[in-house]
Amino acid sequence: MRTVFCALSFLLFTSAATLAAKAVEPSPQQIVEYEASNETTRVKLLITLTKSGQHELAASLLKRYPLSGKFGKNRQLFIEGLILKARGNLTGAAKNYRAALADDPSLTLVRAELAQTLFQLEEDESAKHHLNLLMAEAPNEYEAQGIRSFIDTIDARRPFTFNAYVSVAPSTNVNNGSSNETIYSPLWGVEMDIDDESREQSGIGFSTGFSAGYAHRLGNDFSVVLGGGINANIYTNDDYNRYGASQSAELRYLLTGGFLGAGIVASQNYGYDILEQEHEFYYSYGPRVSLQKAISPKDRINLSSVYEWRDYEVNSQSNGTALMLDGSWNHAFDSSLTASLGTGYDRIKTELDFTSYETWSGSVGLYKELPRGITVDLNGEVRFSEFDAMHPIAGVTREDTRLTGTVALTKRDFNIWGYAPSLEYTYVYNDSNISLYEFDSHALDFRLSKNF
Repeated sequence: MRTVFCALSFLLFTSAATLAAKAVEPSPQQIVEYEASNETTRVKLLITLTKSGQHELAASLLKRYPLSGKFGKNRQLFIEGLILKARGNLTGAAKNYRAALADDPSLTLVRAELAQTLFQLEEDESAKHHLNLLMAEAPNEYEAQGIRSFIDTIDARRPFTFNAYVSVAPSTNVNNGSSNETIYSPLWGVEMDIDDESREQSGIGFSTGFSAGYAHRLGNDFSVVLGGGINANIYTNDDYNRYGASQSAELRYLLTGGFLGAGIVASQNYGYDILEQEHEFYYSYGPRVSLQKAISPKDRINLSSVYEWRDYEVNSQSNGTALMLDGSWNHAFDSSLTASLGTGYDRIKTELDFTSYETWSGSVGLYKELPRGITVDLNGEVRFSEFDAMHPIAGVTREDTRLTGTVALTKRDFNIWGYAPSLEYTYVYNDSNISLYEFDSHALDFRLSKNF
């Protein structure tokens, strides 16, 4: 078979000088050799032709002898995509590659061509998404570093980045209010009603945000990264609207497959405090240290530590400090399946002991691309919080266990202005030994995503 392929390649390449710029018909001898080849050999030949400038001859052969068999449909889509790309139709090529991956997300060669084509289309976020997934298919660290260098090239050509989103976000509990109607106080020996404003409120709203970033390389070893963003959750009852902003500046020491960073972060938030029953503004600021490192082509760790000071405009008794430690490990089984494990520790200290607490958390995630162009992203988290002192009304020291589960579905082959539709469902259940803080919520979020 190798002899047949070589002979056929010779016949085709020796006729390259006679190929026209448009439709090219194969010669009778080329037809004989092509018909004698099996489909695997034909695919290899067609790929070779399209990548060597003889894409019109490949198009004629593909039209005359459509690919068939178990993998025929996706092979046809892929080679037609290569032909479209050679003709300069990058958008059409990307559409073909996406269609093939929608049917079979394990097609590594197709994903690689898609990433390169998206790069040429300047669809940088989508290109980086696929390059990160391709890391799992790298056979060794050398190949993985080549992919990372490609990602660095994308980042370098566009030091300024801008992202924005708008989503529809209905929720059964927009204020995280209590699911109960009463709270019992053993100190006073009475059961008291929980006011309506502190109980769960449902609503339909919109979530929107904008972020911008700037990255600049300082020689071979360092880079500086600046970022900022604003976000808002707006509901039919504007009492529960929330607004936020954040800023960060970080100096990064570049490592092979990652970085060690140190900088400062700040945030500002405005929203309704259901316990104080009034709108509250607070801001925070402090240092952050972070580490991101690829320990193998398939494994990556992320660590971060933030210490911040918090100041409240109205409820000054909430002023204090926060220490937040987070770590995660991501493992890619292949380019279509990734799992993650995370852990965290928070220490929140306010002016009142009964509102100061420690939290330990653990999380698990799973990203899987399925056939029919569907991506499923599953995430679960458990958080256990223990407060420092007895609650003055409930008469016990508060302890909470919060469970959060999220399911996100993305339709990868629905390309809407360079975005794919994504629907996310989140369930939160907060179990507390004080009924005022017991609640659950169901929330939906529909938006368009670049990660497809």
